[in-house]
Amino acid sequence: MSTGGSAKYSSKKASAEVMTEAVRQRAGTAASAKTSAPAEDARFASIQSNAFYKVMFAEESRPEEKKSLVAKMLTFEGTKEQNRERIKEFELFKEYLQSQREAMAQEIIRLTDTETFAELKMVYDDLNTSLIEFDNKMRPLTDIIDAVYTLRTNGMTVEAFQEIIRDRKREEELHKSREEKKLELAGLTARTNSLQQDNVALAEKKSFFGFGGTTEEARQQIARNDLDLTNIAERLTTLGTEIAALDAQVPDESKMGEFAEQKKKLRELLDISTDDHKQRQRDLVDSALNFVNTAKTRVGAVRQHLGKMGDQVENLADANNVMGTIYAIMNEGIKSAGSDNLKLRDTLQDTGAEEDTIAKMTRDQKRMAVEQHMTLLDASAVDTMATYADLTSGAIRIKTMKDAVDQQSIRARTMHSQGISGVADRLSVVLQAVSSAALGEASAMAKDTLQLMADNTNKVAQKESIRIAMGIGEQNTDLAKAIDDLGSYGEVVRAATSITKEGLTEMRSKLDELKKLTEVVQGDVKDSIAANADIAGNKPESTNAAAPAAGGTSPFKFGGN
Repeated sequence: MSTGGSAKYSSKKASAEVMTEAVRQRAGTAASAKTSAPAEDARFASIQSNAFYKVMFAEESRPEEKKSLVAKMLTFEGTKEQNRERIKEFELFKEYLQSQREAMAQEIIRLTDTETFAELKMVYDDLNTSLIEFDNKMRPLTDIIDAVYTLRTNGMTVEAFQEIIRDRKREEELHKSREEKKLELAGLTARTNSLQQDNVALAEKKSFFGFGGTTEEARQQIARNDLDLTNIAERLTTLGTEIAALDAQVPDESKMGEFAEQKKKLRELLDISTDDHKQRQRDLVDSALNFVNTAKTRVGAVRQHLGKMGDQVENLADANNVMGTIYAIMNEGIKSAGSDNLKLRDTLQDTGAEEDTIAKMTRDQKRMAVEQHMTLLDASAVDTMATYADLTSGAIRIKTMKDAVDQQSIRARTMHSQGISGVADRLSVVLQAVSSAALGEASAMAKDTLQLMADNTNKVAQKESIRIAMGIGEQNTDLAKAIDDLGSYGEVVRAATSITKEGLTEMRSKLDELKKLTEVVQGDVKDSIAANADIAGNKPESTNAAAPAAGGTSPFKFGGN
């Protein structure tokens, strides 16, 4: 806005009306701008006809020209009454300016953003709620990862897992036992009710066609039922005690020592189903997205409010500049008028020259009128200067306010453009890091488990190797024994062979002798067979006796051999 009045201002409008309109335009559709303006002061109904108003808001005049015109109008000229009226007109214009300052201030106040504390509340509430929600969903997952990492790096995973299996088995046994006893309790309770109902029915079985007492058979059955009820009552009491004892049992104290908490987290990981773990991570992702969206919404709202506040500060600055320019011109005009009035007063001083009484009186009266005019103008100058000083200090305050709002706007814009995207980027990295850490722990755990399996199989293989090696030793022992046995057997064989050879030699000799003897015996047999025939042929005995000699020596004549 120019110091001489911008072209957008019409000379037919008051400065406050123009500035108020500018405020409304900057505020846009702010509801506060719709508040009706206060009624105009009747004293300023015809302010546009004020000579000073015309000078100060003349579009075609420059500030120096306006200063000269103001100085001329405030320089004593004409009659005392005319100058007094100009002073009054000047004071009325100054009061009008003050009223416009008040109107501008009220208009700015009306445009004050009434939603700032509500926005502050929502920023604190929404952002911190989203932050805590994300943290609450993140912590269980990171705690599990930290726990399994600690167990794995300290070589306690298998021990923890084995203890968890034992705990589960014990819990299952307790649960099974508790359920069995509760089922028995329910059955006995139902049996009690049934027996009691049977007793009521049996008691109604009367003899003598229903006119006598309870039948003997019914009484006997009632007695048996009462005995059962007594036994059941005792069992119910025992069952109640047993169930209470089962309920009072506490888990076995962990043997994990300093790693007991990590074991609990591992148990949590194992007890939750796969689908529940997937839902946990989905909830974490949703929470992260909700935080980013909430931050974007809230920071965006803060930027809007800062934008409104910036517009209001600019309106204040514009109004202050307009007013400051007007008062600066008037202040300089008053100074120039004061100099001119002082020169005029000097011309009206008594010079000592001869003059008649009327001329002297006329000169003195004009001098006093000038002096009174100067007095009034000096008072106005003090007020004008004070107002100008106040506008100057106000300009400093407005600049400070504007700098603060601009700085906040820059911070909000940076937070909106870089901060939120940076947080979103970090959140994405964190979520990926959590997932990566989970996969890393899964991979490391699989590696460790495979290594344990390899160690176990190596132990089995090593034991088998030792067993095989020991088998070879046993075989060597067997071979040594076989060698010893074979050596002994060789000696036996050799002895047996020698004996056999000797026996065979003797046998062969005897066989030869046996053969010879056989041949002799065969001859004797032949002779025996032929005896009858020989006798029948009447052969002489000598012939028979000489025959052997001719045929060879008899085998029975050992000496001839």
